[in-house]
Amino acid sequence: MTKYDVIVVGLGAVGGAATCHLARSGAKVLGIDRFSPPHSHGSSHGDTRITRSAIGEGVEYSELALRSHALWREFEALTGQTLFVRNGCLTISGADAVVMHDVDDFFANVETAAQRFNIPTRTFGDAAAISARYPQFAVQPGDKAILDEEAGLLYVERCVTATLELAAQAGAQLMRDTQVMQIEPSSSGVEVATGDNQRFTADRVLIAAGAWLPGFVAAELSRHFTVTRQVLHWFEIESNPERFRPENCPVFIWQLPRRGGVASSIYGFPLEGDASNGLKVTHEESGPATDPDHVNRTVDPVTETERTYRAYIEPFLPDLGPRCVRTATCLYTRVDRSRFVIDHDPRSERILFASPCSGHGFKHSAALGEALAEQLTRGQPQHVDLSPFRLERLAAYLR
Repeated sequence: MTKYDVIVVGLGAVGGAATCHLARSGAKVLGIDRFSPPHSHGSSHGDTRITRSAIGEGVEYSELALRSHALWREFEALTGQTLFVRNGCLTISGADAVVMHDVDDFFANVETAAQRFNIPTRTFGDAAAISARYPQFAVQPGDKAILDEEAGLLYVERCVTATLELAAQAGAQLMRDTQVMQIEPSSSGVEVATGDNQRFTADRVLIAAGAWLPGFVAAELSRHFTVTRQVLHWFEIESNPERFRPENCPVFIWQLPRRGGVASSIYGFPLEGDASNGLKVTHEESGPATDPDHVNRTVDPVTETERTYRAYIEPFLPDLGPRCVRTATCLYTRVDRSRFVIDHDPRSERILFASPCSGHGFKHSAALGEALAEQLTRGQPQHVDLSPFRLERLAAYLR
């Protein structure tokens, strides 16, 4: 039986990046995925993801984002692909819209992170200032905004493809369309069994299986994870398409007025290509929990698309029409209070699991992959600090 230094289970955003960094560091690594990434079954698809530098979820995330930006540029140089477009991220917030991703004072946290990490920003102190620069947004009295100039968008499928191609070039063995059935500590390390009756051993295993991760970790950990279905929409641009070109429209996050006491938000991207492609803009759903193997992939045109347009698009983006050009579904793997969790499985110090998602993880994946590879091979990350995401820190955060 062939033994590896590390086996990575899951080859999406984080698993693919970790496999890439492991292989490039000289480790003998096997990466396994139940599908053939990039694919549309998990969380790493849908063309684009927002990347930010001044992170509202907490300053501990900003060093991950900044390191990831440097690594995306490195990957671009190695592959010749455009992965990261820096055109800024505009965060809009109103007087009663302070919570996002279960974080109080999200907007204030963006300002704090920008100051701490010397991230260039531009502040718009009122609705008139926002409208003068960005007339496509129907802001309300009391709204304010901040532009993170180091932010932008990532091309999701290209990023995953790039990390896996670089991993293979560096000698990683990649097994696609192979389902992992069991991960168990053994006398010689960790044993991984697949659905086609193959068995592999490794000194260490990284579980980065996204929505399927709860099924692999110790039972007492699974309560921390909730998998939810999300819907992506691309709506028709009825007027003023030039307002949504990248030079006129940054990616944006808009904390909306509370609805029935509940925080809500939308996020969106600039127009790419022809206006007939529509504008990708949507909102996040908080539940209910779903099974990743049986998730409903059909988007209802009335209860989901029309409802989204009437409640979240029409009042705030008047240039967009009700015709939906395209829809897609994806999965969030939420941890309590929308945190990340990265730690060892209680069954063995040789099993490391990473659930850095909660709806805001893709932007960090390049640096997380590097840090996880370093932790697995050197015992400690060299560039970023993963300690804020340990289980003990999550428990303290929830008190």
